[in-house]
Amino acid sequence: MQQVADVKPSKAVAVSESAFAELLRPLIDPGFRLALAMLHDAQAAEDAVQEASFVAWNKVGRMHDRGRLRPWFLGIVANKCRNARRSKWAAEVHLGVPEEVSVGSVEERTLRGADLRRAISRLRHDDRLVVALYFYLDMPLDEVAAVVGSSAGAARARLYRAIARLRPGVDIEEALR
Repeated sequence: MQQVADVKPSKAVAVSESAFAELLRPLIDPGFRLALAMLHDAQAAEDAVQEASFVAWNKVGRMHDRGRLRPWFLGIVANKCRNARRSKWAAEVHLGVPEEVSVGSVEERTLRGADLRRAISRLRHDDRLVVALYFYLDMPLDEVAAVVGSSAGAARARLYRAIARLRPGVDIEEALR
């Protein structure tokens, strides 16, 4: 938060650095967890949250309803994650490493977790976002809807479709028995 002092909010109501820090403090952890769920890279998640914090600092004065701060900030984090994944995708080089590796049962649980993370990372951004918000951050559907910019019914339908897309790419525990 040290670097925030160099940037001033634009237009509308000016917000002091300490007031902004108090507003943002409870949102940093959920923002980081969301970014980590979306990017699967701690450094990239930190960068996304920091960039989102700068954007929020510049725009918080224009916010009309401070009660909607959490979904608003998490929406900014989600957009930063989308941009980070796009730039990573453009620079990524595939080395041809096989996706499936045969390992002993001691590592089976770790692999199942990796399978789930891999399956989630293959979802489209909007589907991955609703899964992360609902399951990783335990957000109620109305807040998920506010972050993604839809109605609660549309968010519920997107979540259902995303879960249905996950099932084929995930080893289901019953299938292992």
